[in-house]
Amino acid sequence: MSMDQIYDIAVLALVAVTALLLGISTALKYYTEKMVAEGKTVPHQVVSAQEAADALYSEANKLLDFTGAQKKAWGTEQLQKQKPGLTKEVAAGLIQKSYDTAHASDNQEASDSEETTQPIGFLDNGDDSNGSDKA
Repeated sequence: MSMDQIYDIAVLALVAVTALLLGISTALKYYTEKMVAEGKTVPHQVVSAQEAADALYSEANKLLDFTGAQKKAWGTEQLQKQKPGLTKEVAAGLIQKSYDTAHASDNQEASDSEETTQPIGFLDNGDDSNGSDKA
């Protein structure tokens, strides 16, 4: 195959993928407009409270310059806004579980790296690199 043929095939594949995605987008737009016109509700993605808590805790860690307690309080408040049926205690518990899960994985990564490290500057058998038998 020549470079021209490979280029033509790549362009054709790109056009086909673009047409497919445009068709899917148009079909979804038609479906949602039809549902709204009929007065029906459009289905939305259902996010569990734990998934929302994990996302909020992650967002708080990335965006907020607060202490841990302030991040948890902010996450609890935001979770209650997203899921109004949750009590404050349940929301705080979900945020705490997200906090514990995040820190458990951080501690696991730290312990894995500590197991593979070796001390620097200690001689195993007493031999020195310059040939003497006394360190």
